[in-house]
Parts: sequence; C-alpha cells; structure tokens
Amino acid sequence: MSETKLNIRKQLGLLYISNFLFNSSIAGAAWVLLLVSDGYSLIQVGFAETVFHIVSLMAEIPSGMFADVFGRKKSLLLSCVMTMCSALIRGFVPGFAAVCISVGFAALSYNFISGSDSAIAYDSLKEEGQESRYDKYISNQTMIYRISNGLATLFAGVAVIMGNRNAQILSIGISAVNMICLLFLRENKVILKKSGDTLSKRITDVYKGSLEFLKGNKKVAGLIFRNALVGGIDVLLLFFLQAKLPMTGIPDWTLGPLLFIMSLGGILGALAAPKMKKATLPKLFIFCISLALIGLVSEFTGVWYLMTIGGFLTAFADDLIQIRSDVALNEMVPAEQRATLMSVNAFCFSCIMIVMSPLAGFIFSI
Repeated sequence: MSETKLNIRKQLGLLYISNFLFNSSIAGAAWVLLLVSDGYSLIQVGFAETVFHIVSLMAEIPSGMFADVFGRKKSLLLSCVMTMCSALIRGFVPGFAAVCISVGFAALSYNFISGSDSAIAYDSLKEEGQESRYDKYISNQTMIYRISNGLATLFAGVAVIMGNRNAQILSIGISAVNMICLLFLRENKVILKKSGDTLSKRITDVYKGSLEFLKGNKKVAGLIFRNALVGGIDVLLLFFLQAKLPMTGIPDWTLGPLLFIMSLGGILGALAAPKMKKATLPKLFIFCISLALIGLVSEFTGVWYLMTIGGFLTAFADDLIQIRSDVALNEMVPAEQRATLMSVNAFCFSCIMIVMSPLAGFIFSI
C-alpha cells in the first residue's frame, strides 16, 4: 500500500475515532436527565438550551473563521478544551448560573468542531483526488455519531447512579484521550500555504471570500434553512423525550434502551442517504419534514411505543437530510473558506433553536 493512501486512511480513521469519543460522554448524552434529577424544571432546561444556542449564534461563524485562518486541527483541539471547561464547571460549581456557564462552554466545544471536522476531511480527500469518497465518509461519521451517542444515552441511568460530578470527571477523561488522538492529524494544505501571509490578510481573505460567496449563491440559504429546521425538531424532541418517557409509567431501566432505539433511526437514515443521490433536495425536505412532524405529534400521545417510533422517524429524517445537505454544501463552497461557510449552516441552526427551545420547554411541560 502506498504511503499516500495510508496517510488518508489514517487521517479519516483519526476523525472517526475523534467523533466517537466526542459523542460518547454519558454526561453529555444525559444532560437533560441529570438536570431534572438535580431538581431543575423543564422550563429551566429549555432556558439552558436557549443559552447554548445564543452562545453558538455569537461564536459559530468566528469559530469557523478561526479554523480557516489558524487551522482546522487547532480548532478541533480547542473544542476538546471547551468540553473540559464545561464538564469542570458543571461538576464542581453549584447553582443554575453555573449550569448556564457550563452550557455556554459546551456550545463553544460544538462551535469549534462544527465546520472544522467536515472541512479537514473534505479537503484531505480533495488533496488526494478522492473527494467522491466524502459521501461515504459523512455517512459513516453520522452512523458513528448515532452509535456513540446512542450508547451513551443507553447508559443514561448510569450517569444518574454515578452522580453528576463523577459523570463530568469521566467526560474530562474522554476529552483528554480525544486530544491525544487529534494531535496526530495532518493539517490541510490549503491552511499550510497561508502560513506566510500576515494575520490581517488571512482574516480579510476569509471574510471577503465568504461574503462574496454567500451573496452570489442565494440558493445555499434555502438549503441551510431546510436542514436546520428538520434538525431542530429532532434535537428538541429527543432531548425532551428523556424527561417525558418516564412519565408514561415505563420502568426506569427501559429509558436507555428506548432512547437507543430512537438513535437507530438516525443510523438507518445515514445508510439510506448515499442511496438517495438522485432525489432533489426540495423533495427530500418535504419527505423529511413530514416524518419529523409525525414524530413531534407522537410525543403528545403519552404512549411510550408511539413516542419511541416518533423519535425513530425524526432521527431518520434528520440524518438523511443532513447528509445530503452536507455533501451538497461541500461541493459548492471554496476550500479557503470551507470551515467558515459550513459554520453558517450551524449558525442558522442556532437561530432556529433560540426560538424553538423555550417554546418547546413550555409546550413539553404541559
């Protein structure tokens, strides 16, 4: 096997491992359950989620610019640092104010990874003339996310048994291992070639390039909005089902398995995405938003198996539209501003979630 192929396999392998570690924290997967078990109300949970997306809104595009200016690898490493700060505060500082600060750092951890992970993967493949493999790569990454997050959710009860502090300490340890893994990544050539430029030139080039692209590609905005809307419904539904399912009278031990079953819907969506290349994105959106709304309605039935099926369908719809949108966006955007422009996708998601989170907290508390 040639050295080049071994390098790209190693690059993608490290990203797969990092993705698994980033989403395998039981404290992160069961954060709603931990808050509720600590006595916080669903309205407070909704407010904390709003704080998360306010921070994301403010930091998303700057974090993408950071990745395009200073490096995607550095951005991923900084994401791990933010995760550690979040866990440290949540585990050792009492009070709801500390919860909100911890959630803010958690938002920053997502900010620094969103855009950066897909950018370093796509441009690594592009350097080797293998960008056609990105479709399969992002499908694999989505399945890894669902499996790791699903497994973490499966052991949600363990987080409560361990106690919040111990669960957060475990999260810090996982992030430390993730950092070690990321140190072996190779930075993209598109970043390395900027090393001779001044900082002001690098920032100006990314800012102007991103602005000019968005002005000339208005259909990108519609694609981003549609993806964010389906994703918002999925995230909120799965979050609040952690608190609503136990109210249906199910045994405590079944909560984790039911949430894991919902995650399997996302895996199925990821598997289906590469096979639906011929479907137009507008038609795919109609299909996915319909499934997501069915999932949303199922929550109000109060029947545990209907709620589980609804969560499964919503996760399927979210991952299906997300993968197809991610591939389409990466094919459109220029390499020099890839992380920044992909962060616009997450920026739109935060805008939608700021509106939907407190509303969902109120509705689901009824």
